[in-house]
Amino acid sequence: MTAPTIKKPADFAPAIQKKNAEQLELIPLEWRIPAEQLPSDDQLRVVDITSTCGILSADELDIISKDSSELLELLSTGKISCVVVTTAFCKAAAVAHQVTNCLTEIFFAQALQRAKELDDEYASTGLAGPLFGLPISLKDQFEIKGTECNMGIVSWVGHISKENSVLVDILEQAGAIIHCRTNVPQSLMFAESDNFVYGRTSNPFNRKLTPGGSSGGEGAVIAMRGSVIGVGTDLGGSVRIPAAYNGLYGLRPTLHRLPYAGARNTLLGLESVGSALGPISNSISGIAAFTKAVVDSNPWLLDPKVPEIPWRQDMYELKHLKTSSDEPRKPVFGFMRWDEYIMPWPPLQRAMEMAISAVAKAGYEVIEFPCPFSNAIAENIINRIYSSDGSTDLKKTFEKSGEPWHPMISTAEDTPHLTVYESWQLNQEKYKVADAWLKAWNETANRTSTGMAIDGLLLPPSPNVAHLHGEWPRHIIYTSLFNMIDYPGIIIPVHSSVDPVLDPIDKNFKPANDRDAYIQALYSPETYAGAPITVQLVCRRFREEECIGLAGVVVDALKA
Repeated sequence: MTAPTIKKPADFAPAIQKKNAEQLELIPLEWRIPAEQLPSDDQLRVVDITSTCGILSADELDIISKDSSELLELLSTGKISCVVVTTAFCKAAAVAHQVTNCLTEIFFAQALQRAKELDDEYASTGLAGPLFGLPISLKDQFEIKGTECNMGIVSWVGHISKENSVLVDILEQAGAIIHCRTNVPQSLMFAESDNFVYGRTSNPFNRKLTPGGSSGGEGAVIAMRGSVIGVGTDLGGSVRIPAAYNGLYGLRPTLHRLPYAGARNTLLGLESVGSALGPISNSISGIAAFTKAVVDSNPWLLDPKVPEIPWRQDMYELKHLKTSSDEPRKPVFGFMRWDEYIMPWPPLQRAMEMAISAVAKAGYEVIEFPCPFSNAIAENIINRIYSSDGSTDLKKTFEKSGEPWHPMISTAEDTPHLTVYESWQLNQEKYKVADAWLKAWNETANRTSTGMAIDGLLLPPSPNVAHLHGEWPRHIIYTSLFNMIDYPGIIIPVHSSVDPVLDPIDKNFKPANDRDAYIQALYSPETYAGAPITVQLVCRRFREEECIGLAGVVVDALKA
């Protein structure tokens, strides 16, 4: 068999233009921004265009400004129709796509038809599911029967899904309305959403920057209020990085807590570290509503990997927190300003201080938590796990069309192919990391006033904010560590952004190592001005309800 000719990125430009034109055809003419009103290349901030372009009415702008709890209340009581809400969010998603290139497949017509059906059902029965009428977007992995799902991979263009992913069935049964899918990186293996099918997505706060990856299209569309809740997946930070880069909430749950069955993916069969699906939203209520609705659907009956753990409302409300004498107690937080390997940039240091200070001022105990295991070693372990097949999976996928490897893919073409025995030894190394973390977490009981271990740990999501296109610092151990030891983690916005006055370069900075020096040298307050800043909260395994509940405590403290 003749090997395919390896093509150059430029060879795919016509295909991207064709796909973009097909997408535009699915956007109604009246929802398109007039050419003369489209932002110029030097207009970097476009997150506000939804409210200024004139495509959405004042009432529609009010609708997309509401969080999920407000919308669910209005929809479930019949005070507003599904069609009205869906129209508003479809319009906002259309606007977002025209200025950031965040969508892949567009289902506006189907979504509006589904909204009408739900309105008719409600009128006759008065019944509303837990996600009734909420427009929800999906990362371009979740298959919907009869629609194309190519994940931005050239050889997968034209793949028509024969069945729904399990999650799609669950969301539709819960009353959600799926109105679009969103852009991803080629292979899902880097923190920028760019591929040879759909092209590159930009960050709506600064189009010189990326919205992240691999769920970057979700980050962009939700930041622009084009979706109430988006569904991403996370193998090394792919929910949390886009949430952090776009100032959103994003949950990576414990592996398999939420059902992944039936979704497309690369690196299928990789079990040493697995990809978990999780929600991204503008509100903590959106994260809670999605997670509860999916868990309440008994997903363990539909996906053989999902454990039978029902939703625990007492844990979500933090009522399970008790003293040794069984009295209610307040949660206790740990904090880790940095991992003693790579120092976060000044704005992310400021975000951490904001969160630590707010939680302490709100009356909660906060103690320092030193990183218990070298993140330099942990990073080496997880990177070897990602490429343990010698990148065979990606090679086989790309060679079918001859598409080149994107230069930012984190696993190189020439990575060593580990033997089964070598892979087993790598798993042993991984468990040493998990054991060190478990022991350190338990040890905090000796340092808290309650005599109990910390309930949650605050730490940075990354050393950097949203990076410049093509200039990824390639450091994700602040998130990927928790994929490896399998702790749930959530991103929490501090509702601030990079400010050259507040976040100057630290002239007294002394790097811990050469890589630390390199990453810190990438920071420029003027270049990244306006980029959102966030913190990350992690909890112990299979305690998603607690993680969301504790995030709510931090959110309230920051508001106060």
